[in-house]
Amino acid sequence: MVEDITIFALAERDDWVAAHRDGGLPSQSWDYAWGLSASGAVPQLAIVRAAGARMLLPFVERQWLGSTDISTILGISGASIAPDCGAPLALWHEFAASRGWVAGYIQLAVSVALEDCAFPGRLVANNTTFLFDLRNEPTPSSLSQAIRRKIRRVERIGAVLVDDIPILVEALQRLYPPAMRRLGAAPYFRFAPVTLARWAASPTAMILGAQVDGVIEAVYLCLLADGHAEFHIFAASEIGRGLSAWLIWQGMPRLRQRGATCLNLTGGMRPGDGLYRFKAGFSGAPTPRRAVHQVYDQVRYDELCLRSGATAGTGWFPAYRAPRESAAALSTQESVPP
Repeated sequence: MVEDITIFALAERDDWVAAHRDGGLPSQSWDYAWGLSASGAVPQLAIVRAAGARMLLPFVERQWLGSTDISTILGISGASIAPDCGAPLALWHEFAASRGWVAGYIQLAVSVALEDCAFPGRLVANNTTFLFDLRNEPTPSSLSQAIRRKIRRVERIGAVLVDDIPILVEALQRLYPPAMRRLGAAPYFRFAPVTLARWAASPTAMILGAQVDGVIEAVYLCLLADGHAEFHIFAASEIGRGLSAWLIWQGMPRLRQRGATCLNLTGGMRPGDGLYRFKAGFSGAPTPRRAVHQVYDQVRYDELCLRSGATAGTGWFPAYRAPRESAAALSTQESVPP
């Protein structure tokens, strides 16, 4: 039985695209990684085969106090494993240790279930996302009353749907930075204008805008691959914040036309917050998001935690990357949220 690991860099576009074509998820694509690279990331794609299972792992290497750890790239998809099996994670753990890496934060695709699988590392549930079934045409009766009211309100003000990509790229670049500032988003979510433009123009994306009185006030960007769609970015002005439900609703039939059978609406910043309740109104299936925490060099890991002043029980992994004033003074590399 084949057991191997192959890693592709962005420069190996054809190989990356071919590997992704075999069951890849939206934010595992080369186009997505190429867009992300304009914001300073150096994405790689690992294909790990073990015990008849295959893991697609888009990741970045990161530096901290002279050591290297790895993380799945920022995105909804995470790492996929088919069929569910812990063997690829075991092989990856062995490989990572041989590379001298300290630790790995591996966000899993929501389709991956490893509760009954053995592997080195710790499986943690870190959030909840909503999966909307697009195999049947959505009907207004499937939505909550609050969402239906939001959609009717937008219809009454005469919002116009826009799908012109060059116009929407400009609007996304205009709307996204102030929207992130309003949300108090961490720096790693403040993507460069070139990143936004590459994502919006990608053949793996769908972008729609809502225009009110001749001005685009909100933009919705969704990613697609192999029947899966992911709610990636919503950017809006103060006026446009109330247009999100209408834009999502307008986007659903268009996603179906492009072959999507499932839409990952994501969730809130944390279970039960306002964004979580809003997305729950679309009646998608609440699904846990899980990650695997792996330590490849325990001695070095403990040393980094000590030097960074990490305290026990932090929800962050690696613990030495938890946001603290002392840690921030030691590194300019941002940590991945739990």
